[in-house]
Amino acid sequence: MNRKLLNTNLRTIILFCFLIYGLAIFQDYLFSRFKSTGFYWSDTMLYNTYWLFFIPFIKLAKYAKIRVQPKIKKAKILYAFTSSLVFTVLHISFFCTLFIIGSNLIYEIPHRFSTIFKNAISSQSQITILVYFFLPFVIDYLNRKKNPNNKVMEQKFITVKNGTRITKLDLSKVLVIKTDRPYTAIFSLDQKLLHDESLKKLESLLDPNTFIRVHRSAIINKNHIKEISSRKNGDYDAILTNQHSVRLSRHYRPNWNNLLNH
Repeated sequence: MNRKLLNTNLRTIILFCFLIYGLAIFQDYLFSRFKSTGFYWSDTMLYNTYWLFFIPFIKLAKYAKIRVQPKIKKAKILYAFTSSLVFTVLHISFFCTLFIIGSNLIYEIPHRFSTIFKNAISSQSQITILVYFFLPFVIDYLNRKKNPNNKVMEQKFITVKNGTRITKLDLSKVLVIKTDRPYTAIFSLDQKLLHDESLKKLESLLDPNTFIRVHRSAIINKNHIKEISSRKNGDYDAILTNQHSVRLSRHYRPNWNNLLNH
């Protein structure tokens, strides 16, 4: 299923880039008519291949994003900014190089690299930077769409990362997961682990039929609840199998209300 979605996304990118390519040529044609300037098909078709270069570079940028996977919000923004500059330079450089190669093959008097490079920097660099800047966030959104909660119900283990330490943890032994800035604390039957992922990210990976968000800073495993008692203000306390007490906030009552009927 994921491969099918990936192929669909790639086809969409290819079709969109060719659409922009065609529209850019049409725009040049209209400009030449309105301004009564010359219009040369070979020139405009060759120059506007710039938009087709998004196809391989977006694929490369997606691969780089998957390999890096920054977790913290500031790191994500820094990565997006840095990668946008890097991929813009690569995009323009490769385009200009191949443009000059094509120009030498087609024309008796070929274009100069410096001229094409300056034109690309002045005309296309802004939109290119924006595309590559927002791409990591689009990839994150698509990844979340491809991994909804109903696809993780068979997951039995979770990989906990803290710096260079990686631990494989049995989800059935996890009692509660809490925010412990700048980390997330995972309490199991026999240990406490700190994880680099945010609570929100972990929530998207867990089975919602077992792990319930009961507070802005807590997710509990309902299979480990021994007792629930009221605080008389709309909030409740859940006592877990290790005697750990977790507050059930009334603001998240739609998530845990059915626990009161068990």
